[in-house]
Amino acid sequence: MKDPMNEYRGMRVATADGRAEVSRVTREAEVKVAIDRALPRREPSLATGLAFFDHMLEMIAWHAGLNLDVTFAKKTYALRHVVTEDIGLALGLGVNALLREAMAAGVEGSASASMAMDEAFATAALSFEGRSMHFIDRDAPGAQLEWVEDMLGADMVAFYEGFAQGARCTLHLRVSAGKDPHHAWEAAARAFAVALRRCFDPMPFRAGLTAGVKGTLD
Repeated sequence: MKDPMNEYRGMRVATADGRAEVSRVTREAEVKVAIDRALPRREPSLATGLAFFDHMLEMIAWHAGLNLDVTFAKKTYALRHVVTEDIGLALGLGVNALLREAMAAGVEGSASASMAMDEAFATAALSFEGRSMHFIDRDAPGAQLEWVEDMLGADMVAFYEGFAQGARCTLHLRVSAGKDPHHAWEAAARAFAVALRRCFDPMPFRAGLTAGVKGTLD
């Protein structure tokens, strides 16, 4: 596989035939992420050590139309935010690489979506323009310190923050309803994934360019 990018925050990405493989090695952990958008669909291979996080990654792969493999191996301490942030960084860099490939024919590069999960409702907006920004809000008291299965809401926030940094995109994610934390973050994952899938929709008018008028992801 060719390596089109320099190292970024301890990560390397290689792409070939519409598939991106990303590795991130630090003193704390080793992360590997592989993604592609090709058919046929296959079941994801997820081994993060966090059951709820595996479930959310499964949800993202399903709604974004991605084949996804993720592994995480700790080297020092089993810190949940390290797991989620590092995987977010690696996944974001992989998505950035796939988008760069798709840009030749022209893709939307920006999109939004709203999704529900029972009583929970979330909206996500993404724009890939080479700018790393994130605005993530769960409208509930003490949301970041609430437990959701085997992790905290703050750990999910760390994942989305990592993704925005790795992908060099702007991400707005708002969970505006949801009493059950599981449902709330699942609605968020669904909205995020659908918006991400729409970013790859064909846009021949901007072939070779990005959603931003500067025309580059750098």
